[in-house]
Amino acid sequence: SYQNRENWYEAAEEFQQAVQANNSFGEAWYHLARVTYEVNDFNLCLTYLESAEKFCKNRTDILNLRGMCYISLRRLDDAKVIFQNIIKEYPNNVDARFGLAEIELYSGGFDGAENVYLDALKRQGTNRKALLSLALLCAETGKNDMAQKYILQALKYHSADAEAHYLAGFLEAKKGNLREAQR
Repeated sequence: SYQNRENWYEAAEEFQQAVQANNSFGEAWYHLARVTYEVNDFNLCLTYLESAEKFCKNRTDILNLRGMCYISLRRLDDAKVIFQNIIKEYPNNVDARFGLAEIELYSGGFDGAENVYLDALKRQGTNRKALLSLALLCAETGKNDMAQKYILQALKYHSADAEAHYLAGFLEAKKGNLREAQR
C-alpha cells in the first residue's frame, strides 16, 4: 500500500523487513528494487534485482527494470541489448519498447523515439505513457496539431490523472494560452 501511494521510503522499509524475514522472497526483492529505483538509487536497485532474479526466473518486469537502471546509469548499450532481447521473445512488451524509445531520446533520435511510441500505441491504444510522451515529443518538434490530438486522447482516457492535466496545462502555456493552461 505504501508503494501504491508512492511513499517510497516507507515501502522500502516494509520490503526490507519482508526480505529479512524470508531472504528467498523474490517478489519482495523485486518490489524493493522498484521503490529504490523511484528514489534514484540505481546501483542499489541493480543489487536488489540480482536477488530478485535468483528467486523469480524469466520475468520481463525484472529485466525491464534492469534496462531502465542501465539507462539511468548511461549504460545505453547494455540497456538496448536487454530491451531488444525482450522484444524478440515478447514482441508486444510495451515496457521494453518504452525503454528503446528512451534510448533513442538520449541519442537525440526524436523521430526514432516517436516511431517506438507510435508502435507501443498500436499495441495499447489508450496507453497513458505513450500518449503523454507523444504529446510532449510532438510539441517539442513543432507538430502542434499532433501534440493536441495526443493530449486530448490522454485526457479522454485518463481524466483523473494529474500528470495528464499538468502536461495539458504546460502545452497550453507553451502556446501562450495562459487562461486555458490555468484551467
